Amino acid sequence: MPKFFSLVDFDFSQLKDSILITGFQGFGLVGYLTTLHLVRELKLRKIGFIKTKYMPDVTMYTKEHGLQYPFEVYFGNAGEHKVIIIVHNGTPIERERTSYAEYLATLAKQFEVREVILVGGLSQELRDDPNEKYRWIPINNTSIVFNDSKILEERYVIGPLALAMMFIQAYGIRGAVILPFTEPFRPDPKAGAVAVEAIARILGLSISVQKLIDEAAIIEAIEAERAKIEKTIEDSERRSRLTYI
Repeated sequence: MPKFFSLVDFDFSQLKDSILITGFQGFGLVGYLTTLHLVRELKLRKIGFIKTKYMPDVTMYTKEHGLQYPFEVYFGNAGEHKVIIIVHNGTPIERERTSYAEYLATLAKQFEVREVILVGGLSQELRDDPNEKYRWIPINNTSIVFNDSKILEERYVIGPLALAMMFIQAYGIRGAVILPFTEPFRPDPKAGAVAVEAIARILGLSISVQKLIDEAAIIEAIEAERAKIEKTIEDSERRSRLTYI
């Protein structure tokens, strides 16, 4: 079973009645990009990490947060609320995903959190209206309501996010899942911005998403340039074939 490893001298009774927010590196990396952005914008403190038996063997150093752990736990104030954010810099290996997801639920129970907000990505193919930004799913008798979005019904959710949803439900913890529409197979900071704005409304805060919008513009520019190069190569190959007909 995974275990919480504290990195600071900390009074854990402070975590009671917090809102716990997390997501994984699924479609569009939306859950990951959202939590990483919130940690930076809210200037939260890293208080520990989740230790697993088969932790991903990769790390890096940043001036802002020091040495990076695969599953980091941050805490701090967000306006009138207290928030715990778990940033998944890595993904639990397949054989540990069930136990890891259950541990997230037990940790939420141990910390006596008020609500859990999970974030993931939803394929754009499921969008009914081009102006639709996201769907959401309530868990247990949650107090969270997103009036500007439809509830996602009769659609499968897969991966670590699905396991986390099931155990949060099973352990009787209230919460909600935010699922912005996304490009499934490339990082989508714009979808992350949609999730951040939805969470900001729940927290009663204004949280800038400009960095995510800037990152999205860079990715889109790279994608456009790649498409242009591929078309040029394709046109060149077609002309070459015609030469020999």
